[in-house]
Amino acid sequence: MASLSRLFGSNKKAPKLSLRIVFVVPFLIQIFASVGLTGWLSFRNGSIAVNDLATQLRIELSNRILQELNTYLETPHVINQINVDTLGMGLISLDNVPQMERYLWNQLKQFKTASYIGIGLENSYYIGANRNDDGTIEFDIVDKSTSGKFQKWLTNNQGDRSELLSVRDNYDPRIRPWYKAGVKSGKAVWSEIYAYFGSKVLVISANQPIYNRNKQLLGVASTDLTLERISQFLNGLKIGKTGQTFVMEKNGYLVATSTLEETFIVHAALQETERIKGIKSSDPLTQATSNHLLKHFGNLDQIQTSTQLTFEINGKQQYLQVTPLSDQRGINWLIVVVVPESDFMAKINANNRTTILLCIVALLVATLCGIVNSRWISTPILRLSQASQAIASGELEQTIPVESIKELGILANSFNTMTQQLKASFNELEKTNAELEQRVEDRTADLRLEKERSEQLLLNILPEVIAEQLKHNNKAIASAMEEVTILFADVVGFTPLSSQIPPIELVSVLNEMFSIFDHLAEKHGLEKIKTIGDAYMVVGGLPLPKTNHAEAIADMALGMQAAMSEFKVPLERFNIESQFQIRIGINTGSVVAGVIGIKKFIYDLWGDAVNIASRMESSGDPGRIQVTEATYHRIKDQYHLEKRGIISIKGKGEMTTYWLIGKNGE
Repeated sequence: MASLSRLFGSNKKAPKLSLRIVFVVPFLIQIFASVGLTGWLSFRNGSIAVNDLATQLRIELSNRILQELNTYLETPHVINQINVDTLGMGLISLDNVPQMERYLWNQLKQFKTASYIGIGLENSYYIGANRNDDGTIEFDIVDKSTSGKFQKWLTNNQGDRSELLSVRDNYDPRIRPWYKAGVKSGKAVWSEIYAYFGSKVLVISANQPIYNRNKQLLGVASTDLTLERISQFLNGLKIGKTGQTFVMEKNGYLVATSTLEETFIVHAALQETERIKGIKSSDPLTQATSNHLLKHFGNLDQIQTSTQLTFEINGKQQYLQVTPLSDQRGINWLIVVVVPESDFMAKINANNRTTILLCIVALLVATLCGIVNSRWISTPILRLSQASQAIASGELEQTIPVESIKELGILANSFNTMTQQLKASFNELEKTNAELEQRVEDRTADLRLEKERSEQLLLNILPEVIAEQLKHNNKAIASAMEEVTILFADVVGFTPLSSQIPPIELVSVLNEMFSIFDHLAEKHGLEKIKTIGDAYMVVGGLPLPKTNHAEAIADMALGMQAAMSEFKVPLERFNIESQFQIRIGINTGSVVAGVIGIKKFIYDLWGDAVNIASRMESSGDPGRIQVTEATYHRIKDQYHLEKRGIISIKGKGEMTTYWLIGKNGE
């Protein structure tokens, strides 16, 4: 009996745990950890996605608005410049009122964004054309025929006077604020924003003095824009579900808003208007956003660059971007885009709720399965343990009667069944682990491949030396190069061509052409810096110095000429000649080269040598290669060059330049 006790006895120092606890608790811990991690990752990824989407939306909207406003605000100054040039050169007569009326009428028909075009003269005469909301055009006339009185005429569809609408005494344009502002500035200038009395429309005027060829003041040209068009454009933008955008001056007054709310108040009794500041807006989101900008910057004049911010309204997150818009004529505005976080979170919150619900269901099912499985596994083991304890205590006949062979067989079968199940579970676990390891290996291989692709992409953008420095150093990378040679090339006539063929065809032609240049740069060991439109820039002698940088650039320039002589594209269906010419400029000198900033890296050059190379290209002739004297001295012994002579270079004065004809012996 003692031997049986030693054989079946257990270590009394070991902790006594229930077999069911041993099976169930670790299983539940793993399930809880998996469910919790899944839920946390779902929420975290959703938040990251929202931030990325909000950032992208704000940037795209701000850039689009900025582009539209720049175009819209440039139009009145273009009109004024046309009128100033036309009158200054005497192409139309200021004394010929019918001719002036027809001229302004045609301008309003041509420029749809202008609401009013007028010209005031030093002799107190005035002529203006006004576009009404219904599309009709009115003339405002003060001249000798009106005896100095201000007459307003309605015009017909041919631009002729059809009906006298009103007459007003004592109108002298020379004492008007817009006239004085144009004369005082001596150049194109904006007026303050104001409202036509009795109209719910804000207006801004572009004014420019008119001089004759003797620099004698003739008058002032003025063109009005209605800011309501800006509000209509902003209202047409899709900014999430409830997002808004508005434009305001840096003094806080609203210019336009996507909500189409009134940006000024008309006081009929006082016959005056009062503009509304953003902080006094009737729209809660506009008001809260304006208040936050003032609180954050203290003074709106401090906003000099595009800035993204976040703030809360009643505990709800708002994404904000403010972008300055200014010009040299007096515009000093801010473009504001604000989007509530809730516009993005609706679907993400729904997905999170679904994920959490599925995790809870999975947890409950897994827990129930664990309990059932533990009982199913532990019951035969418990019976075997009781039998073993009975045997160890010597109660053999009570637990396993000798005459009861059949019951012993059942117990053995139960034990064997349990053993087989455990073995099957273990094998399944090993199979699962093997599959998991294989997945990890596959994922690692995929990540390694993606890393190689990313590194190759980086090498396509930056030189290998610079790319390696960026990997190990996040600071700006810049180095001074004592002597390099820079080449600028520009496709002659490509800008007019862009208005004659579809953009996809244009890009295809440009891609085919620049691909040839890229192969030449690689062939001669040169570093392509960038392309700007139809301009191509390449440099020799960096990022690693080389002694033959000038010769390599000269060879590439000649190669580009040769390639362009054979370069033809099928543009006959557009009635366009498919033969192209390029203008090339080359200079040798010192530069600073490197990468600055933290996003969208680009390897670039700075220095006077770069500017001179650009001037060589712009002052050259189509189909020819112009080089500076510095480059000439580097390559004159190996290449055939002709002296062009002394030319005037913008910003540099007079310089001696040469034409590169070819390579000696070829």
